[in-house]
Formats: sequence, C-alpha cells, structure tokens
Amino acid sequence: MTHYLRRARGLTAGATLSSGTAAYLATTRTPLWAVPVVYVAAVLAWCAQQDYANHRQALVEHEQARRAALQGAEPLLPCCSVWRHSGGDVHGPNCTRPHGAAPDPAAELNSACCSEGFVSRGTQHETTCPTRTTRSSAA
Repeated sequence: MTHYLRRARGLTAGATLSSGTAAYLATTRTPLWAVPVVYVAAVLAWCAQQDYANHRQALVEHEQARRAALQGAEPLLPCCSVWRHSGGDVHGPNCTRPHGAAPDPAAELNSACCSEGFVSRGTQHETTCPTRTTRSSAA
C-alpha cells in the first residue's frame, strides 16, 4: 500500500462523513450550513480521486522498474502520454520510442494484415486479406 492509497482512503472517509453531515444539516433548522459542508465534501472527494490516480501511477512505475530489473535493462523513460497512461503497452501516433528500448522485431509482423502484405511491405496482399489496401512501392 502506497502512502497515496492510505491518504486517499482517509479523504474518501472524510468526504463521506461530510456528505452525511450536509444531509443532516439540510434537514434541520439551519439548512444554509449545509452549503459549505457540501463544498468541503466535494474538495475532499476531488483530492481523494487525485491520490487514487497517483497510487495507480506509482504502481505502474514500480511494475516497469521490476520488469526492467528482471530483464537486466534500465527502466524505460516515458516517451509520450499514451505510453505513460497505458503502463508502457501502447505508444501514441507521434511517439518517439523510449530511450534504451530496442524495437520489437515481431511488432510489425503482428500488426501486418497478412503474411504476403508483410513480405511485400504492403504492395501485394493475399486473397483472404481483410484490408487489401496497397501501398506504393516507393515508400
């Protein structure tokens, strides 16, 4: 458990108690006192949500460092926001590869629509190919 999670749980409990207090105050003779208590509950809930997000980010960074240590490589530096939010699984369209990471040789083959399209670099396709979009051979 990270300190973010511990603090987020405390803030969630505070937001819940504040919401209950606001509901009680709304039913008493002083309903206007419920307005600032609702505001406090909203701020506490927002802070808890931020700490839950920080907790998830810390877990992702820890997992990436663990994987890098098992592979004997240095931890990968984030290269784009898509990579950061996907835990290092997906890269954005304008992404530069992370420093120190070797390109995956099977990635292009796995993303190819058919084996003939992979071999011909998109100029020819098999008859069963779902896309059959031909690229120029000049590319």
